[in-house]
Amino acid sequence: MKFRWWYVSMGVTVILVLVSMMYLGNFMCVPVENNSCNSLLPEEGKMVTVAPPTATTTPASSPVTPVSTPKNNIPGGTGGTVARNGNKVDFTLSFQISSDFSKYGFDAPIGSQGANPDITVHSGDTVTIHLSNPSKSFHAFGIVTDPENPSSVVWNSAFKSADSPMKPGETGDVTFVAGTPGLYHYICTVPGHAALGMDGNFIVK
Repeated sequence: MKFRWWYVSMGVTVILVLVSMMYLGNFMCVPVENNSCNSLLPEEGKMVTVAPPTATTTPASSPVTPVSTPKNNIPGGTGGTVARNGNKVDFTLSFQISSDFSKYGFDAPIGSQGANPDITVHSGDTVTIHLSNPSKSFHAFGIVTDPENPSSVVWNSAFKSADSPMKPGETGDVTFVAGTPGLYHYICTVPGHAALGMDGNFIVK
């Protein structure tokens, strides 16, 4: 008798477990692989479709392009020529190099106080630049429209050249008439020297 009651109790337990699993399986349904499922809610015993969770994606932030502002907010000069206005101005510049030869500049190596001072003139001025080369390298000079292009010299402002540069200790002058207004650059026209720091603003008003 004991043996039979044990089978009966086990059978009842199994049935209860199966019924509970079926009920809970419907009631606590979890969507899998974006498929919807039916959930049996206590309210009126209705079957209600449960939508799968929606994946939210955060849009990738677009890269911000920095806006470059022209130096001194002055448009680049075109290099046009004008007639002399009778006014004469002159400036003095020297070619300078740091002791480790890593930084170049006019009047001081780039990054040092006084390096590459702005030169401002008026259109039609007759400009004389007094140049000296106390450094231990060879240099040349010119006013250019593009500091990355040493051949963009304007107004016959070149003094010496990369092929025939100023030697260490040499001095010299160059005179020219400043042309149309805009932002120009005075540079050392020996290739690579402007990129190392010999690049100053030459502003024509």
